[in-house]
Amino acid sequence: MAYTLSSQPMAKPAGGTSARRWRLATFVAIAAFMVVGPLAEQVFGLRSSYIRSWIMFSAPGIGLVDVSFTIRQADGTFVPLDRFDALNEPRNGKLKRIDSRKEFAEIIDRLCAAAGAGADIRVVARQAVRKGWNTLDTGAQNVCAE
Repeated sequence: MAYTLSSQPMAKPAGGTSARRWRLATFVAIAAFMVVGPLAEQVFGLRSSYIRSWIMFSAPGIGLVDVSFTIRQADGTFVPLDRFDALNEPRNGKLKRIDSRKEFAEIIDRLCAAAGAGADIRVVARQAVRKGWNTLDTGAQNVCAE
């Protein structure tokens, strides 16, 4: 049995460089479509059935309530009201996430009861919907007076 050694380089497959370039071009085109698609609608207002729109919230975020409370002090100034401290609740408990208007209303009732009669609590709240945020309260009125 005889062994032969070849010092010549191995031949490259035909079209190797063009196939690599084709894969790179395809990857860049798909990545650009994924990035520019939502950007086209958000920045330029372009709507098309071929371009995927960007949705702020999907099913888990819908209904989430973002809220901040303030209470009037004796001198007439408003200071932030921490709902966890006011209701003696843990920060990692049920009050951490407000998922509905019903829970929001219950928290307001509890805060007004904890603050006592004549308390002036203002609330700025918004609720997540598919198209962004719905305003629930602007903080213009005392929620305990209602």
